[in-house]
Formats: sequence, structure tokens, C-alpha cells
Amino acid sequence: MRLSTFCILCCLSAGISQAATYVWSGAAGNGIYGDSNNWTVDGAPNGYFPQHSTNDNAIIGENAGTVTWSTAQSFFGATNTVQVGSGSTLVCTTTIGDLNVNSFTLEGNSHLVFESSNAFGLGRDFTLDFGTFTAAEHGSWTATDLTNFWTNGKTVTFTGTLDMNSLSGSGTIELASIKSAQQGGNLNLDLSGLNIASNSQVQATVTQVTENGVTKVLINYETVPEPATATLSLLGLGSLLLRRKRQ
Repeated sequence: MRLSTFCILCCLSAGISQAATYVWSGAAGNGIYGDSNNWTVDGAPNGYFPQHSTNDNAIIGENAGTVTWSTAQSFFGATNTVQVGSGSTLVCTTTIGDLNVNSFTLEGNSHLVFESSNAFGLGRDFTLDFGTFTAAEHGSWTATDLTNFWTNGKTVTFTGTLDMNSLSGSGTIELASIKSAQQGGNLNLDLSGLNIASNSQVQATVTQVTENGVTKVLINYETVPEPATATLSLLGLGSLLLRRKRQ
């Protein structure tokens, strides 16, 4: 009994010691998230990949291409945060399995994709952090190519700030596209963490719409011409008419 207890304590101690921040290197050249050779901790591989502890953090840098969670592995987690750099795509795909991540940070034009040919489940609530984004450069989450999407009544919290000064004209920003047919309790989308502050120049609204079996999270925006612009135009026209009249 003493030996068994000692072994258990050693295993637990080893597990705790491996919790770290993992940085994607892609050194294995296969694009597989679950290959420890693709990750470094403090600049060198440690024989693990980020799923060992709820304290693990994963960083996929800019322009890393497509990083895929292998279909041969049925458990994505337990991980605290996963950061995806601009120009990179993280595909969470499995034949059958659960996702267990506390939060994803989607920087710039990065993409997060959930897909499964059988069943994909959410093991916990999680946060999607879009940081500061623009209409031209923003992250996106796609979860439509799923045979069975076990959302289990979980909540996804959206956070981020739209740079209102970068907007011109009118348009729509699509942050998420999610399969609306769900099992185990519908997914709750909390959009209150999105900082979309309309002002006198730009009007913007966050909306959630469902059509053709897909739920989308959209930001509609429209810039409003400044009143001074119209006034100056009228003054200019009046001045031109006076000049012509004098001539």
C-alpha cells in the first residue's frame, strides 16, 4: 500500500511539473497538434504537448499554416488557453471526442475550426477572445462541419474590442458560424463581452441570426456622414452661385 501511494504521489508530482507554456515550432513538419515534437517549452521540446494540465497554455504564432488536432486522439484538453496568431488556423477534428479548453485567443486573421465525421462534444464552457479587431482583420470561429455536435448546454463567451476608428462605409463582420442542430442542450452564446461602442461617426450592432441550419454572430456597421460636411458643401455651392451671378 505504501509503495502504491508513493507511486501515485510521484505521478501526480510529475504531472504538475509539466504544466507550462507551449510554443508551436512545427518542427515535426506534420502540422499535428498532438505531436510533442511540434512544441517547445523554454526553447526546447519537453516530450509533451499542451493537454497535460489545466494550467497548460499553448501559443501558435503568426502564419503557422494549418495546425490539426488528430482524428486519432479523442480528447482535446485539459488546457487553460490556446492562442492562435494571425494567418494561422487551428482545426479541432476528431472521429469522436470532447474539447476541454478554457479560452481561445484569436489574433488578427486567425481561424478556429471544429469538425467531426461522428461526434464532437464540449466538455466545458469557454471564452473566445478576439482582442482588438477591425473589419479587415479579425478572427473567426467555424463549427458547421459536424455530424453530431454535443454542445451539452455549455456557454461560449465572446470578448474583444472593435476598432471603430478603422471603419468606413458600411458592412458586416462575421465572427462565428455554428451548426444550429445541437445535442445535449443548446449552446449559449454570451455576446456581452464584445465592446462595440457606437459613436456619432459609426453605428454598429452585434446580432445573432440563424438561417439554413447555421447560427452566425455578426457585427453590422455603418458610418454616418458628419453634419459639417453637408453644411460645407452647401456653403461651397452658394459661393459658386454668387460668383457666377457677379460675372
